[in-house]
Amino acid sequence: MAPAAAPFTPIDAILNGSARTGTLINLIGIVIDFRAPVPTRKEDYKSQIRFYDESTQDDTSKSFTINIFRKPDAMPNPVCGDVVVLFNAKLQTYQSELSLMTNHLTDVYVFSASEIPRPPHGAENALQDLVKKPSRVLTKADFAHVSTFYKNIDKQRVPTAAEFTYHLEKSVQIKEKFSLLKDVACDRFADVIAEVVREPYDLGDKFTLWISDYTEHSNFYHFALKSLEPHADPYNYTNGSNTHDPDWSGPYGKRSLQITCWEPHASAIRENKITVGSFVFIRNLQIKWGRNSSNLEGFLREDRQYPNKVYISLFDDEEDGDSMDPRLKETARRRRQYEKEAKKELKSINEAAKAGQKRRAALEDDSKPRKTNSKSRRKENRAALQAETSKSPPDREKQPTPEPEVPTAPKIKLNSTSQCRCFVPSAASLTLSPSVKCENEKQPLSTVAELLETSYFDTIVNAEATKLPLPFINAKYRANVRVKDYRPHRLEDFAFARIKADIYDALSDPESESSSDDDDDEAARMDRFVESKKIKGWEWSFQLLLEAATGSDAETKDCVWVTVDNHAAQCLLNLNAGDLKNSKTLVAQLREKLFYLWGDLEEHKTKKLLRGAQAEKQARANGPPADSDDDDDDDDDEDAAAPVPAKNLPFSCCIKQYGMKRDEADEAKADAGQGKRWQRMYALFGTQIYVPDMSRTQ
Repeated sequence: MAPAAAPFTPIDAILNGSARTGTLINLIGIVIDFRAPVPTRKEDYKSQIRFYDESTQDDTSKSFTINIFRKPDAMPNPVCGDVVVLFNAKLQTYQSELSLMTNHLTDVYVFSASEIPRPPHGAENALQDLVKKPSRVLTKADFAHVSTFYKNIDKQRVPTAAEFTYHLEKSVQIKEKFSLLKDVACDRFADVIAEVVREPYDLGDKFTLWISDYTEHSNFYHFALKSLEPHADPYNYTNGSNTHDPDWSGPYGKRSLQITCWEPHASAIRENKITVGSFVFIRNLQIKWGRNSSNLEGFLREDRQYPNKVYISLFDDEEDGDSMDPRLKETARRRRQYEKEAKKELKSINEAAKAGQKRRAALEDDSKPRKTNSKSRRKENRAALQAETSKSPPDREKQPTPEPEVPTAPKIKLNSTSQCRCFVPSAASLTLSPSVKCENEKQPLSTVAELLETSYFDTIVNAEATKLPLPFINAKYRANVRVKDYRPHRLEDFAFARIKADIYDALSDPESESSSDDDDDEAARMDRFVESKKIKGWEWSFQLLLEAATGSDAETKDCVWVTVDNHAAQCLLNLNAGDLKNSKTLVAQLREKLFYLWGDLEEHKTKKLLRGAQAEKQARANGPPADSDDDDDDDDDEDAAAPVPAKNLPFSCCIKQYGMKRDEADEAKADAGQGKRWQRMYALFGTQIYVPDMSRTQ
């Protein structure tokens, strides 16, 4: 039985989303446009063939394009009306438009229209010479299908030979339209790479964007760095170009261009979620005077020849430096340089403002009678008190001033559940917390000392048995422990944000940003704009200091720091990480969970940190310690400064040992390669806090 013709996917089905990007598909169509090969940034050349099939023959706005990347001598050479047959072409989305791209498996067959016979004869003789060895050999059924396809399709959309040749010759005449915004001119078209510096304004059938490539143009709208004048015209529809917009967060000066985008570009902006901080490539942008006839604006309209063609595309912000467009890199460098200049200018403005406030305050103080300071007032009060005391009878005894009673806060019963009561283990017994469960409970217990032991590898060196110490081993343990400490010190820092890669990461010359202006409010607002960091999600990350729970009364016990990563923390807490610094509810849930793990450890640690912070603050101010006039309270302060052991129940958990590479300058210690050494690490896993559905009792 003769093989059947290869199946072909209709173009209309692809445009309606029947195929996913990245899949390999087969298509057949009539050629209506061909772009001659042009060089790319790599060794290959690029040409394009645009075609339609029976599913799109009645809709002039629908067609499909294949991008062919090959050597010049391996390129096909079709003319208008020819039949193109494609096998294993890769579906892609490029510049917000679906298209095809060749790969090493793609076969491109071109049949000359003038030599295609009428069916039932096959089109073998119409096949043009192959320029590349095919991956799939055509069958007689395939050739017969080409003849039938060519006979049945409507050829009204095929352009004339003159029109086809005109566009072909025009494609060879490459005219570089790329321009920096500082070089654009009225009534010109330009291709630009820029950053969206203000949230796009959706008007339904069109979008208004503000873009900048951090170059200046004398005819752009001027945004002042700082002004006290309010402005209620954010889109520059009124006359004048020097009014300050208080909501403007983009670059100051004449560095930004307003553009208006109509369909289909408006839909592309909406679908690709182009927003402030997005880097875009805009082609065929028309530059004209705006409504106020004082500033230039950009206009991105529909292509009359290809109505569905989109001329605004979003750059991949996670693209590495080697594959990134060099023009985008230069834009990022200009943005970084602008950021430095803006910070310096903002700093100088703030310093000048502070100096002016000090001068005004000094002038006001000179016009007012000076008041005595607190030290002088204390001296006056003591002198008055001594004078009053000297006048009193000698046998009069001073009555001590009663101190007000300080109400004590109600104490919480630690690890209190319906099944558990507060219990401190003695040397003869060890009660584990029922609120913490771990997997592999049947595995034998290991001590913390066993976790910390160094493992050795038995080998023979120079005919002698030798034991070599190993930096780490991959092993898992189950141990009974209690939490003695934790890091970071604040619960709000137990989660961190996963940030999308910054465009500066792709630059080959990264520079450290100065932090001297971080305390400046204006500079901080500028930082949030120029960095344009987007949070992809949140992850847990913290460490616990676990102490061996042996049931003995020894003063010193073995301890080990364990890391709790996002996966282990999700298992431990049964909570997803989030923005703890801005979510009191999530922090409360986290504190409630961890109470069952470490008891009152957080309360003791928080008090200790507060005492340390107060002592440091007083030391910086060269002031006396708290309650220095009260001799009776000195001993109490010393006791409070001492670490207070937390009261919590031990629990059983799973711990794993692994190794991590660290930088090492000492070559003698670099056992993990050039400039690297192995560091032994421990991590928690397979452990969960079980909290019954009941509140903590007080």
